[in-house]
Amino acid sequence: MAKDKRASVFFDRIKMQFIGLDEALLEQVKETYKNIDVENELKKMGLWLLSPKGKLRKGNIGFIMNWLNNAIPSIRKLEDDHLETDSPLTPFLREYRKELWKDREHILAMNRRKS
Repeated sequence: MAKDKRASVFFDRIKMQFIGLDEALLEQVKETYKNIDVENELKKMGLWLLSPKGKLRKGNIGFIMNWLNNAIPSIRKLEDDHLETDSPLTPFLREYRKELWKDREHILAMNRRKS
């Protein structure tokens, strides 16, 4: 029986990157977690795995999925996916979202993509 490729995903602490997370698997993860900035979350995972709390974790595909299940959706991705520019509700939704994220700019900043 052939070994499942996903079982061989792990975080290499020397190279500071996930090994075994090939393009096909990465695209599948991105498709599954559409509202999550997967690239940014992978960077956060890597930093956490280098920390004292994360040093015993392997960073396998289960770890990645668990992390992404608990990740906060990216505001920019939500805006792109859910707001119609010609919708009459767009200005109200933008104001609501601003009020919702008020005093939580640090969370908002963590989830913004760098352009």
